[in-house]
Amino acid sequence: MGKRMKIIFCNIVSMKKYQGITDDDIPKYCGEYISEEASGADIFNFSEYNGKCYGYVRNEGDLILPDHLAKNFAGEHGQQDTTPDVLVVWCAFKDKNTARIVGWYKNAVLYRHEQYRPSFTNPEYELDYFFEADAKDCLLLPVNQRTYKLERASKAGKGRGFGRTDIWFADSPYAVNELIPEVIQYIESYTGPRDNFVLTEDMINALPEGGDIVPAAEADSTYPQECLIQKGLAYFEKEDYTGAITWFNAAGKVRETPEVLYYKAFCLYNLAAFDKARVLLERSLEVRPGSLPVMELLAFCSDMAGDWDTTLDCLAKMIDLTQDEAAKETVLNTIAQMHAYLSEEE
Repeated sequence: MGKRMKIIFCNIVSMKKYQGITDDDIPKYCGEYISEEASGADIFNFSEYNGKCYGYVRNEGDLILPDHLAKNFAGEHGQQDTTPDVLVVWCAFKDKNTARIVGWYKNAVLYRHEQYRPSFTNPEYELDYFFEADAKDCLLLPVNQRTYKLERASKAGKGRGFGRTDIWFADSPYAVNELIPEVIQYIESYTGPRDNFVLTEDMINALPEGGDIVPAAEADSTYPQECLIQKGLAYFEKEDYTGAITWFNAAGKVRETPEVLYYKAFCLYNLAAFDKARVLLERSLEVRPGSLPVMELLAFCSDMAGDWDTTLDCLAKMIDLTQDEAAKETVLNTIAQMHAYLSEEE
């Protein structure tokens, strides 16, 4: 069949947002509701995490490519544990037989072995995945745009849809010659909205709507800056973190203080932009190196980013900075857990 595009179809749970389970977004699998305990990491497949999306699909063991596809998916030096530039088409079955395309990752990295990254400071941020892609290359269709249908092979015919597993390599003559070109055309021609949040540099650097916030004559006064900070905190309390950032940016225009840097970093942390938050926290510590809240948030962000050397360094400094014995015990336990895990991985 010649060299084919690197494309994989994956069946996952059916959800609205794939941002985790909420009262308004309970996953279904092949038409049946599933509990939080029975759900997999695919409930987070379109949650931005440090500028990326991490995709999971139910699969027993490693993600093994068929021999005839492995050659096409191989890199310059043969088949590796990772394969770049894969188009992942995410599908969800509305019932037992009919699936719909819910979104896709372009330019994704495929991992042969299931990847796991723990989070020592917040277990909710643990990662399980087979695919990784830049968030800007990931698109979740709004529910009313999920119109492209795929059927199971048991109904449509051999080689014309998903089999019994949740991964379909679409390697039949029908799929290669008819279905895949049609799906690619569908994806490339889509110009509608995306339903997944993607944090952009424009959002990070935005100012509140309304033009000049701080009159030039007042630029040296601390009062207007405090007003701007309070406005930002009001948005923060409402969990409108992009709105809060605009006011903290305005406060930074008056004067960049450790507090302003910390507040903006806290917004970025809640938007899962951990590396961007770390930059601001490090700048804050340059001015005020003994700040416990800043050091704690830097530990959290470094943990989520997988920079465990920095995490351990921050945790050690937190022990010296805190006077609370219970808090010290918590930090010591976290350090012990990290050392135990990292020693096992060596």
